[in-house]
Amino acid sequence: MLYLYVLSLATAVYGEVTQNCTSQSKNGATLKVYSTHCYEFQLRHKVDWKAAEGDCSSRGGTLVVINDAEEQNFLMSSLKALSFHGSGVWIGLSDTNHEGTFTWVTGENSSFTFWAPGQPHLSHAGKRFILDGLVDEDCVLMKYSESGHWHDYPCQKLDPFGLVREHYPYICEYDTGTTSAPSVAPTMAPSTMSTTSAALPASPRVPSQ
Repeated sequence: MLYLYVLSLATAVYGEVTQNCTSQSKNGATLKVYSTHCYEFQLRHKVDWKAAEGDCSSRGGTLVVINDAEEQNFLMSSLKALSFHGSGVWIGLSDTNHEGTFTWVTGENSSFTFWAPGQPHLSHAGKRFILDGLVDEDCVLMKYSESGHWHDYPCQKLDPFGLVREHYPYICEYDTGTTSAPSVAPTMAPSTMSTTSAALPASPRVPSQ
């Protein structure tokens, strides 16, 4: 009995026990479990946001939905443990359905946020000037190089010539269908977050790109 509790506790903290993860996960991806969900870290596969969400959805999951500070901390700790050196990863948040209202791919509103200062962009009605025109910045990248702060980015390639693209790794999330393990927050915490919970400790330094 004690062994099972320790195993559950380790799963919540480190996300290393993956026997309940989907068999549909891609080769080359790293799987980790936190609470009742399985996370598939597609760190070698760089695509635009729409392709990332389509890939996760085709295998019964979604782009990752971050519900609270503990889950954000788990993702950042996992990226660090995986020696990730990219600038960021796609998450399942966007305002593609209604400009200025960011919702998760599951349809949930975003009650927890971790926007970088000045984000999301409000100038030019949420658009970025690229080459000969403005493009929407509707999809969200969790920037590992900025302590996990969120930035809004264009969802797909930016220009008709293919000179500028927004291709990044991503994280898929699946429901394992198991009972939740004890809730224990990982030790790594971003610096500031918008949430109703108590203040978190300062974030450790994350390698800059």
